[in-house]
Amino acid sequence: MKVIILAGGGGTRLFPLSRSNYPKQFLKIGADKSLLAQTIERYLKVVEPQNIIIVTNELYIHHIKAELKESNAEEANILVEPMARNTAPAIVLAVRYCIDKLAVDSNEILFISPADHIIRPEDCFIEKVKEAKSAAEQGRIVTLGVKPDRAETGYGYMKVGQFCKSGLMVERFIEKPDKQKANEYLQDGNYYWNSGMYAFSISTFVEELRAHQSQIYELFDNSYKKLLNDFMDMPSISIDYAIAEKSTRVVTIPIDVYWNDIGSWDAIYDVMDKDKQGNVKIGDCIITDCSNSLIIGNSRMVTGIGLEDTIVIETDDVILVAKKGETQKVKDLVEDIKNRNRKEAFEHSD
Repeated sequence: MKVIILAGGGGTRLFPLSRSNYPKQFLKIGADKSLLAQTIERYLKVVEPQNIIIVTNELYIHHIKAELKESNAEEANILVEPMARNTAPAIVLAVRYCIDKLAVDSNEILFISPADHIIRPEDCFIEKVKEAKSAAEQGRIVTLGVKPDRAETGYGYMKVGQFCKSGLMVERFIEKPDKQKANEYLQDGNYYWNSGMYAFSISTFVEELRAHQSQIYELFDNSYKKLLNDFMDMPSISIDYAIAEKSTRVVTIPIDVYWNDIGSWDAIYDVMDKDKQGNVKIGDCIITDCSNSLIIGNSRMVTGIGLEDTIVIETDDVILVAKKGETQKVKDLVEDIKNRNRKEAFEHSD
C-alpha cells in the first residue's frame, strides 16, 4: 500500500496565523510537532517511509523536507504539482507517479489523506486504515466516515445505506449543510462526516476516472512527464465531485475516534485544553471575567475583559477578532483581503 498525503493547500481558514506562504499543515496546534509531522508519523505505523508520497507545491518543498527529517522519514517521495488544481488532479498526478516512477501494478492500494487533521487514538485509527485496505482490495472506493456528535455546519456529510461485505454503502454526498439540516442529519443516524480520506486500488481508480471524468482521463492516459506538462489543462475539481459523488462503488468504514480537520478557529478551540472558565490562552494573555474564549498572543500582551464566546488572534501585522461559531467565514474574509491587494493575505510582515 502507498499512502498519498495531500499537502499543497494554501491555508486561509486559520488566518492570520496561517498564510499562503505558511499554511496550517506546518503549524503546531497543541503539540510540539506540526500537523504534517503528526500525519507522517501516523502513517509510519502502517507503511515504510518509501511508501509515502507527499503531494505539495514548489513553495513548500523546504518545509516538507524539514518535516520529513523531523519524522525520520526522509526516504518519502515528494511530488510537486505545477500549480494548484484541487484534490482530484493532485491524486491523478500521484497515481501516474506511482505507475511510472515507482513501478507499482494495478492492484496496488492507495490510501489518500489530508496533511492537517488531528486523530486520536492513533492505534484505533490505524486498524481502520487496514480495514479500508481490505475493502479496497474488493474493488471498492472506500471512505472513512466520522459519526457526528454535534450538528456541525462546517463539514460535508455522507448518507449511508445498507451494510455490505466491505462496509456501509454510500448513497450520496452532501455539501456543508445549514444548522437545521445538520440537526436533522444528527438525529437521523444514517449520516457521517466526510473525513476526506479514501482508499482504492489503482485499477478501480482508473476505471472510475475513465467512466466519470473523460477529460482528466485523457490527460492521465499518458506518461508522467507529459501529465506534468499538461497539468494546467486539468479542471480544478475535488475528488468528491469528480468521482466519489458519481460512483456506485463507494462504501464508508465508520471510525470511532476523535477526528478534527482543524478547519476553523472554532476547531482549534475544540481541540485545546481549557481553564475552568472554558478559556484557551496561548502567549502573553491576561484576561478578567472572560469565558469560553480563545485568545492567542504572539508579539504583544493581549488583554481582555468580559469576553464571552470570542476569538482573538494577534500576529505581528494582523489582529483577528471574531465571534465563536462564525469563524468559517474567515475564508471569505481572506478573499476580500486578497481582492484589496493586501500583502497580509499572502505572507507575514517581517
